[in-house]
Formats: sequence, C-alpha cells, structure tokens
Amino acid sequence: MRHLRSGPAPLLIALALIAPVLSALFVAVLAPPLMRPAEGAVGSLGLSVRALTLNPEDKAQQRVGALIWRGGLVVTADDRDFGGLSDLAIDPAGREVLAVSDSGRWLSATLGYDGAGRLASITANRFGHLRGIDGAPLQGKRRQDAEALTRLLDGGGLVVGYERDHRIRLFPASNDLAARPQALAAPPRLSAAALNSGVEALVALADGRLLAFTESQAATAANGADNYAVYLWEDGKGWADLALKPAGLFRPTGAALLPDGDVLLLERRFTLLGGVGIRLRQIPAAAITPGAVLTGAEIAELRLPLTVDNFEGIAVHQTAGGATRLTLLSDDNFNALQRTLIVQFDLVAGG
Repeated sequence: MRHLRSGPAPLLIALALIAPVLSALFVAVLAPPLMRPAEGAVGSLGLSVRALTLNPEDKAQQRVGALIWRGGLVVTADDRDFGGLSDLAIDPAGREVLAVSDSGRWLSATLGYDGAGRLASITANRFGHLRGIDGAPLQGKRRQDAEALTRLLDGGGLVVGYERDHRIRLFPASNDLAARPQALAAPPRLSAAALNSGVEALVALADGRLLAFTESQAATAANGADNYAVYLWEDGKGWADLALKPAGLFRPTGAALLPDGDVLLLERRFTLLGGVGIRLRQIPAAAITPGAVLTGAEIAELRLPLTVDNFEGIAVHQTAGGATRLTLLSDDNFNALQRTLIVQFDLVAGG
C-alpha cells in the first residue's frame, strides 16, 4: 500500500496481502543488497521519513470520529532487516519508543515534534535481535514472530507475546529488549491456537493485571465459541478466560491503556473491495472481569481514502498540555506494496 491515494487499486493491495509468494518476489526484486549485522548484535539504523496527511484527497480534514490528527510519517530504512513492526511502547513524555517485529527484531527510537506539537521525525537509537530464554538470538519464523508488547507498571519490565510458537516472555528491565528474557506461564488454552490466531495484543492494566487479546482463537463454550478468546492474568490467581465479541470483520491487533484505566483496542479488517480498515474501541476498566464478554464503544474507524495501512501497534501517552495522545504503528510485512507508518492522534474528551 505504498501510495493509497494514487497507487495500486484495492485489488492489488489484496493480492499483496493474500499472496505471500508474490510478496516475496516483490521484496527480492526491489530490496537493496542484504547487509546484516553480526547475529545478535545491536547496531545503528538510518531512517528516512516523509510526512503524511490524514486524508490525501482532502488535506483540510483533521478529525475522524473522536480522533484529531497530530501528524504522521512514512518510514524507510537503509537496512533490509527493518520492517514487520508489530507493536510498540512509548515513554510518558512521548519521546522514546520501543518496537518489536515479527521477524524477531526490536527497535528503540526517538520521536521529534514541531512547534505545534505534531509528529515530525523519528530517529533510530538501537536495532537488534530478540533473544530466547537461553540468551541466543531467535531463529526461524516460528520462533521470531513477536506480535505484542507492553510495559508493566512501576518498572516491572517489558512483556512480549509471540504467535506461531505461542508464548509470553518478560524482559526484566523496562527499557531493554536486548536482554535475555524470562519465561512467563502462558494461558493453558493458548497452545491450541492456530499459528496466526494467538496473542496479538497485550496491555498492562492500572491494577497490575495483564490482559491478552488473541487475534481470532475461539473463546470457550461458556464465553461463546463465536467470540474471540481473551485472557486475564492476575498475580496469585493465574490466567482467567474472557472473550471479545466481534463486530463485523475486524480482528484485534493492538491494545493500550488510557489514563482513566480503560483499554483502547485497535482492530483491523481487510476486504478485496474495501481494502484495509482500522477501528478503535474503548473498553471500560470495570468490564474487565473473569468470564466477561467484552464489547466496548467504537470511537473511530479509518478507511480509504484516509491514511491507513496494516496498523498493528498502539501506544498512549499524555502530552504536556494534558491531551491523550495515541501513536499507531503499521506492519509492512516486508512487502513492497505496504508501508511502515507511524501516526498520532489526540483523543477528544467525551468523544
């Protein structure tokens, strides 16, 4: 989805998303010569950016639903290993970000803002390989597929969720994904999930619990087998089963904690005719209890011709002026027809 306004029609986008062989051919032809750092090394990364508007066909548009556009960037890099970014965490000041990729990499970067507080730049600090509990860099797609990232409260570390080989890992330091992680017990039912139906979103709740959304694993019969499995971890109690009630063709891709304790759920849908669509739902903190079927209220939906792509990551911080700022990150799947985007919105109080 390199240029959604004047680029390929939705059918071409569809082919890119559903034909991995075609995608691989595009990457092989268009990508620069592969220059990899030593296995497991932490290196530098040169990033280039181009500014975006919310609506390429109506540059005056600044709002969609309860969101106000606060800038966006198309990001490219001088390293073929860059891409596939699937989730991110952000510091309270909205400057420092950490991201994980579904190719077993991690990135730390610094965001820059213009005089009006709009997102204007991103500079890479470090770029390296995620490691296993044995300390060795992860090898093979089955082990490398990191899809979810959250930072525990009070310096408790970083938690990463993986698909394919479904598992959850704790990085004890709150800003270090280069370290050797510790294994966390995964929800018992998670091992039965299909390759791409496991944990897609993690969010640390204000009370210390951990909430995990699967992409599409069926919930228990008690929670409605037509719903998607959600898991809630509580210290001393382990994992409890919840569910998310689907609405339309959307599936969870990311989640973040709002200042009031509610959860903001990022969802994505794809159709041949409509292309990619993104939706945000706000789930009340009080609704997150064992056995609950979560729904939430829609606060925005993004679809063409608005700037959209395969958004999988979401993070929230509060600006110096008190606004609730959302940062969204897209996964380009290492595909020449998709892009790595990082965009920001302010959440309108009261919708």
